[in-house]
Formats: sequence, structure tokens, C-alpha cells
Amino acid sequence: MAILLGCATFSYSQESKESIMEKRARAMIRAIDADDPEIWKEYIQENYSQALIDRPMKSTVQSDGQSSEVNSDTNNLEAKAKMFGRLHNDFAGSKITSVKTKDNKVDLVLLNDSGLKGIFHLTFETASPYLISGLGIEAEN
Repeated sequence: MAILLGCATFSYSQESKESIMEKRARAMIRAIDADDPEIWKEYIQENYSQALIDRPMKSTVQSDGQSSEVNSDTNNLEAKAKMFGRLHNDFAGSKITSVKTKDNKVDLVLLNDSGLKGIFHLTFETASPYLISGLGIEAEN
């Protein structure tokens, strides 16, 4: 039994950076699918770097050629969980149509049933455990 446990640990430690980053990206989509703020917060705490958790939310909304920026002044974890709620409303149940990994970035594309496309740009720390250090999301009709 100890030999099996040692092999499992070795196997996990040999998992590639790209594989870990892609798993974190796909886990984000599973978290977004859940309609549960506690699951969103758990995902954020386990997969975001502390610097990203601490960074205030900022969003840029573009509509009809106009751009506006909104800063969040609430609790950073709560603000990020609210963002997951908005993403849940738009993308729960969406299909992943593309996942591209390059260097310390993953670009993941979702498509929902009404044709809304979400492009998630995730940036990861360069050292293990490869936590998410940056996130950008584009939505297109």
C-alpha cells in the first residue's frame, strides 16, 4: 500500500505545467456552472494567487463603441464571487469549444445555447503550483 501511495504522489508531482493550468481553467468552467456562491469562493481561494484575490475588481464594458470602466470597492473575494454569478448567468451549461495553452497562459472559448461566446484569458504564475495570476474575459454575440 505504501508503494502505491508513493507512486501516486510521484505521478502528481510529474504532471506538466500545461496540464495543471488546463485543469485549473476547466475547473473554473465547472465552478461557473454551479449555482452556488460557496463553490465559487472555494474555487477562487484554491486556484487564484493571493495577489489576484487581493486585487480590486475592475471591469471595462464596451457598448456601441463606448467604453466605461468600473472599479469595485467591496470585499475582493465577495466581488470576485459576484463576478462568477454574472458569468454563471451568461455561461452556465456552455460548451468548451477551444482550449489553447502557451507559455503561462490559457485561452479557453465557451459557446452557450443562444450563441454568446466567451473568451477566457487566464494567466498563471510561472512556478508551481501554477495559480491563476490574471484573468480577462471577452463576451461576443
